[in-house]
Amino acid sequence: MFDASSAQPENVLQTIGELIEVSKLDTLYRDLYLQRARELMSNTLSEATYTNIKAGTAVLGGLEHQLRAAIEQGNWKRAGEFTDRVSQIRKTAAAKSASIGLAEVVYDRSANVPVDPFSPGFHVFLNASTETLREWREHALEILSRLARMDSSMQDLYARRLADFQALKITAQTEQKDQTAAASATALRQEALSALDSGNLSQLDRVLEELMQKAQVKEIKQESAAITQTEDVDLGQDLLFSFSETTLAAARKLGLAYVRTHSRRHFGYLTAYGWQPAFLKTESKHWARNQLMNLINPAHSADHLRDAIELFLLNPLINSGGTHYRACLVAEDLLVEDFAEPERRTELAHTELLTALGIQSRWGLTRIEIENALLQHGPRILKEQLGLDPEVFRLVAIPADIYIDLGSERGWGQKEMWTHFDGYWVREGGKLHSLAGGDKRFGGVHDIISFSPAYSTDGLLARFAVVQRKRMMTWHQKG
Repeated sequence: MFDASSAQPENVLQTIGELIEVSKLDTLYRDLYLQRARELMSNTLSEATYTNIKAGTAVLGGLEHQLRAAIEQGNWKRAGEFTDRVSQIRKTAAAKSASIGLAEVVYDRSANVPVDPFSPGFHVFLNASTETLREWREHALEILSRLARMDSSMQDLYARRLADFQALKITAQTEQKDQTAAASATALRQEALSALDSGNLSQLDRVLEELMQKAQVKEIKQESAAITQTEDVDLGQDLLFSFSETTLAAARKLGLAYVRTHSRRHFGYLTAYGWQPAFLKTESKHWARNQLMNLINPAHSADHLRDAIELFLLNPLINSGGTHYRACLVAEDLLVEDFAEPERRTELAHTELLTALGIQSRWGLTRIEIENALLQHGPRILKEQLGLDPEVFRLVAIPADIYIDLGSERGWGQKEMWTHFDGYWVREGGKLHSLAGGDKRFGGVHDIISFSPAYSTDGLLARFAVVQRKRMMTWHQKG
C-alpha cells in the first residue's frame, strides 16, 4: 500500500497531481480521486497550514508597504518587526511552494464541478473535437496506469476505471459530415455557374435538379436533427438494491430513510427528444419543443409537469458527477432525508448526518458549501457509518426527479421555499448554474430554477440522499 509518510515528497506530489488530472477526465468518480488526493496532501501540507500560508500571503503586500513606511520614518524597531514577519511568511511559503498549487485545488477548488467530456454531446461546451476526445481518452488511460503502479491503496478502482476507458468508443462528430455536405453543395453551385457561362443548358438543368434534391434533403434533415439520438435511450433494468439491516439501522441514526421510487417508464417514449448539441441552435430546439409537447400524454399534461419535462429534456443538465443529468425513469432503491418541509426559516432538529458533514444549518447554504462538504465527508460517511461502497453509492443533494417523484406523497412543494437539487444547468460558455426548486408559488414539486453556485438566501433548504452511481452513468459500464 502507498505510504505517504515514508514516500519521497516528490512522489506524493506526483500522485496528487495525477489524481487531480484524472478527476477532470473521469468526472463521475472525481470525489474518490479528490478524497485520496486530500488524504495524501494532509501529510504533506495540512489544510490548517495551507490556510495560514494563504492568509499570510494575502497580507504580505500590506506588510511590505508598512515596512517601507517605517524605514522612511526612521522607526527602526518597527521596521525590524515588519522585516521578521515578512521574512517568516516568505520562508514558509517558499518551503511549501511545490505543494501550494496542488493544495489550492484540493482544498479550495474541489467544489468546481467539471463537465464530463465524454457524456454524449457535451464535448461542445469544451470545444473538443473527435480527435481531442480520443487524445483525452488515451491520456486518462496513461494516468490510470501510472496511478495503479504508484498507489496500491486504490488499485482496484484504477483497474476498473481503466477497463471502462478501454471500452469507451469515440465516434466522429456530425459536424464533420455537415462540412462535407456543405462542400459538396458549394461544388455543385460552382458547376451550375460554369454551365451557365458556357451556355450548356442541359448540364445546367441537370445540376439544378440535383441542387433542388439536396435542398429538400437538407430541409428534412434540419427538421429531424433535433431528435437525432446521441445516446442509448434504453432505460435498462430497475436500480434495486437490498440494504442490510445494519445499514438501515445506521441510516435511521443519521436521519435517512429507505425508499423505493415509482417506475416512470411510461415517459420513456419521450427520451428520444433528449438534449443534444443541435439544440444550441434556436430553431432546432424550438422544433423539438413543439414535437415534444404534442407527444406528451394528455393525462400527464398539467402545465407545471409539462414545464418540468421540457426543462429536463431540452436543456443541457449535468449532475454533481459532471455527467449528463437525465431523469431516472426506472424504480430505484435509495436512502433519503424524508422529513416534512418546514415553514421558511424554521430551524429543524440537527441530525447526525449534518454533524458528519460539518454543516451547522440546512438553511442558506451555497452550492459551493454543499459540494465541499459532500466531497470532503461523503465517501467516509458511506463507508464508515453506513457500510456502503463509495464506488457504488454517492451522497448528494436530493436529485430533482427524486424530489418530484416522492414529493407529492410527502407533502413537499407546499411551502414558499426552495430546496437544493443535485446538478447544474450548463449555460452559454459552459458556465454552471445550480439547480433547486419546490416553491409552491412557482409549481410546487415541479418547480425547478437555477442560480449561481455562490448564491445564498435564507429560503433555500438542503436535503440529502444516498443514490446509486448507476443513475449518473452515461458512457460507463454499469455491470
